Amino acid sequence: MSDVYLVTKWALIRRNELVDIPEKLEIHSDFLQRLSHEEFESAFRDIGEMFLQMYSDMADSPQRFGLPLYKIDEYDYFSSQAREARTAPWNLFYFMFCMFACGNFKENVLVAETAEIKKINKAKKTNLLLEALRDYGFVFEGIKKCSLSSGDYLEIDYPDNRNILEVLSVVAKKVKSTQIKDVKNYYSNVIAFSNAFIGWNYKILTEDLHTCSLADGCDYVADKMHDESDKEVISTIDNILTEYGYTKKKGDSNEGPSVRYYCRKSSVYDYALTSDMGTLYLELRIRNAEKCLEYLSECPERILEIFRYSDTGCQNRINGTCRSGVKYVFEQKERWHCGCCGAPFKIHPTKEDIPHYLQLMELGGKK
Repeated sequence: MSDVYLVTKWALIRRNELVDIPEKLEIHSDFLQRLSHEEFESAFRDIGEMFLQMYSDMADSPQRFGLPLYKIDEYDYFSSQAREARTAPWNLFYFMFCMFACGNFKENVLVAETAEIKKINKAKKTNLLLEALRDYGFVFEGIKKCSLSSGDYLEIDYPDNRNILEVLSVVAKKVKSTQIKDVKNYYSNVIAFSNAFIGWNYKILTEDLHTCSLADGCDYVADKMHDESDKEVISTIDNILTEYGYTKKKGDSNEGPSVRYYCRKSSVYDYALTSDMGTLYLELRIRNAEKCLEYLSECPERILEIFRYSDTGCQNRINGTCRSGVKYVFEQKERWHCGCCGAPFKIHPTKEDIPHYLQLMELGGKK
């Protein structure tokens, strides 16, 4: 039996969602009240490297962080254990966010009331999280045995480089006062994917402390991409569909962020740009694949492959209640695509193939 844990897989997926920091950082003057541009940028990059290492360490030693140790071959995708494992790697970063959002500087250290931290924090096993943070250079005073309940305040220090405290504090406070202001469930997937602290997104630095347009539009997905060609195709498709009059909404699937495009007042999206475990996909809600088959002779092989592919089935198909599946015959074989949890066709998009995607939807997008 495998000893690989579900949470190991998801720690690596969540690590991949950290936003790449560019060579040059634009930093609004509001962030530079206590540090120079050079000092702030250096600390910001160091924290990005620290977050990467934390996720890697979670994958290697999940028990060290109090993460659930459910084995990968013992639970199916829809189990409560699998759901817990998908979000558990975020717990440490949510807890850090809570600490630094609540804390205020007293000389060179940050001090936060433990009652305030506990009021907004939902992460469990915080004693293990505090112990783990010690291994990365953080020093805590005011409590005993890493128990938040043992003291009225928590004193946080990072003696190796106190600029780290400043940057963590100002980013957390801005996220709290802008991105998640008035948000009821800031632990939801859709909020986590856009949370600049969780994803350590450098774009939070470009606007003043009271303004945040981060993760608006297609950047909600594009920011998670690491390949420039993926970012370019996202922008191009978004511009085209916007010009065509499509409206867009954020999606919050387990595998990653999604931007979904709706025609007029439709309640079902036609297109979606989705990050699925770090891989970019364009979803196409082709409802009548038969109408697309003749046109496929003009398409490259990579598009033909998505029509050759056939799903093994879904639970709704097995019990005979599936109403979203697409069935068709291609190359003398019956094919079937599930449409219950997403659009039935998806492909890793390329810029040169965009005209084909649009034409296929024009042909097969309506029954």
